[in-house]
Amino acid sequence: MIRLRRESVAKGVSLNTSINQIISEHLNWHRMAAPAMLYYLPKPFLISIIEELNDEELGAFARETAKSDLVDISLFLRGGFTVASLSNITETCLRISQMSHRILIDGDKCTIIIEHDMGHNYPYLIKEISRYILEVVFEAQTSCDITDNSVMIMIKSSW
Repeated sequence: MIRLRRESVAKGVSLNTSINQIISEHLNWHRMAAPAMLYYLPKPFLISIIEELNDEELGAFARETAKSDLVDISLFLRGGFTVASLSNITETCLRISQMSHRILIDGDKCTIIIEHDMGHNYPYLIKEISRYILEVVFEAQTSCDITDNSVMIMIKSSW
């Protein structure tokens, strides 16, 4: 409890807020992660695996992930496969993993900026997964800019 109190002070939030965040994260993510087939991997391990894939392999992996895995995860965690459920899962995942990100909403446009520090292939993978889900499944207009350390996904909604 002392450690949690110190962390709360460092974050500039009350102890009660920190406790509520822990409970919320547990209920909305951690308790459902394993049944949804989500597992934690060390970042260097994940980077080394992704960096071994070429663009064609990354594209195929992204499509397969988008078509089956993310549909199942969304159905299991949020009870549906919608833009809202995927948005919620994405935001929760980014927050839980403590990956620097910003989500900007301006009318019918949404911009998601993720700073990841995971090499060149990771943003390409995220770009391809996002493109497939948003453009093919949900028929949204998207564009994506990537660097070795960040990915920016811009979505113009039509839903």
